[in-house]
Amino acid sequence: MLERLGDPLTGARVSEIAIAAKGIPHVFPHGVEEDAERASAGGLGEREDWTQIPLLTIDPADARDHDDAVWAEAHDGGWTLLVAIADVSWFVLPGSPLDRQAFDRGNSVYFPDQVVPMLPEALSADACSLKAGTDKAVLAARMEVDKDGEIIGASFHRARVRIAANLAYEEAQAVIDGRADNALKEPVLEPLWACWHALSKARAKREPLELDLPEKRVVLDAAGRVQGIAVRERLDAHRVIEDMMIAANVAAAKALEAKKAPVMYRDHEVPSREKLTGLKDYLATLGISFALGQVVKPATFNRITKLAEGRPNATEISEAVLRSQTQAYYSPRNEGHFGLALGSYAHFTSPIRRYSDVLVHRALVSAYRLGAGGLPDGSEQRFAAIGEHISFTERRAMEAERETLDRYIARHLGDHVGQVVRARISGVQAFGFFATVDGIGGDGLVPVSALGEERFRFDEAGRYLEGAESGTKYGQGQRLDLRLEEADPVTGSLRFSIPGVEPSDRHVPRFRRDGRSGGGGAKRGGPPPGVRRGRKR
Repeated sequence: MLERLGDPLTGARVSEIAIAAKGIPHVFPHGVEEDAERASAGGLGEREDWTQIPLLTIDPADARDHDDAVWAEAHDGGWTLLVAIADVSWFVLPGSPLDRQAFDRGNSVYFPDQVVPMLPEALSADACSLKAGTDKAVLAARMEVDKDGEIIGASFHRARVRIAANLAYEEAQAVIDGRADNALKEPVLEPLWACWHALSKARAKREPLELDLPEKRVVLDAAGRVQGIAVRERLDAHRVIEDMMIAANVAAAKALEAKKAPVMYRDHEVPSREKLTGLKDYLATLGISFALGQVVKPATFNRITKLAEGRPNATEISEAVLRSQTQAYYSPRNEGHFGLALGSYAHFTSPIRRYSDVLVHRALVSAYRLGAGGLPDGSEQRFAAIGEHISFTERRAMEAERETLDRYIARHLGDHVGQVVRARISGVQAFGFFATVDGIGGDGLVPVSALGEERFRFDEAGRYLEGAESGTKYGQGQRLDLRLEEADPVTGSLRFSIPGVEPSDRHVPRFRRDGRSGGGGAKRGGPPPGVRRGRKR
């Protein structure tokens, strides 16, 4: 079937290209949205009354839904921490049309211009979204945290809550820093931060993988035009929520293990020897030793990035470490989470946007005998196949989101074709090198033909091209001025040349987004993600 998507130079929704190309389900079948409206009107059922507890949500300022709310209270020896999660399992029953559609989608997909939700808006943005001031249904983890940040006890409850406030990360941070006033500062925010400081101790002891790689976001105006490309700010408020979500995810996995119940784990395995060998060879060209015989832990990589601090190529070293990591996935088989340095880990905290979390909720409902919406008998037998499917839909979403960002960047740079820009070499191959525009992003190719008549040798270990006669090097991490020759918003590709260098007429093949030769704009594939950045885990 052919579909006309419009002009990518003027259309407001560049994401439609990725939705069509990846086959992402984005229209709910007939009757599903009506089912969601009926489910949302069905009441909250019998549950514990927590409406007097001043839980609050802390999310991005532009959040379209609120999955989670938090509250902490100090006591002798530690804190009681509540992480309350939207009770999607109450509204989306196993085998229902809503459930089948959520499974097909696997997860929500977030673009700069729209969201393709896993659940219809009546649930994702209303009944299941923890908006302040109205009674909401949650499945909550009640955790006891000791002074060293260890979880020494946990239980799970279905409760009715009334959220005290929906805060943005920036707003919560401003209150804690004393730059803004809020009546919730002393009774709610300060205990949360105190509990987080304890959790931070436990995190520091585990030494999970820490990569400082900024996340880009596209800023659009009301008409869908690109206003700019910005870097998402990283605040303590982000870390507070992230560490509390990780604690709840671990508690959920361990609670199900204790009950001998099925678990859909979030696995992230140790890097392969092949990838570690590639990293070793690259680091050796920079004078950084990396022994293959050692027991590899996240802290091993943290020491590498620590050594790189202050170097001009620190970002490239962090990117190389990221590329050495394996792809995280879902499975009923527990392989641990290498990046987070955790032995048992499951996703519990985002059932509005991830089907994996819905399964974990259902397993907890069954294990704790909390009423309707638990796992049907025999569900465990399908967990392996379900894990493969939702791992695929997650990869599909990540590719679509990344490619849409690239297309918006190319659209943004379209007005700068012919201009000289400052860029950083982000990858080197025998056919040329890729460069990223400083402060904006987007990878573009400089083919070897653009380097002139001189022949260039490719050093794979050192990741550089070297001129056979002049000795001129183009290596990963190097910054240089480039002329933008092409910015294609359809493919998201960029092409550069070297100012003052006459291109050779040697034929150089074009490369597709996956790196193989063929038609279309040149594009380097992104590194395989290990630990996702910038989102609640």
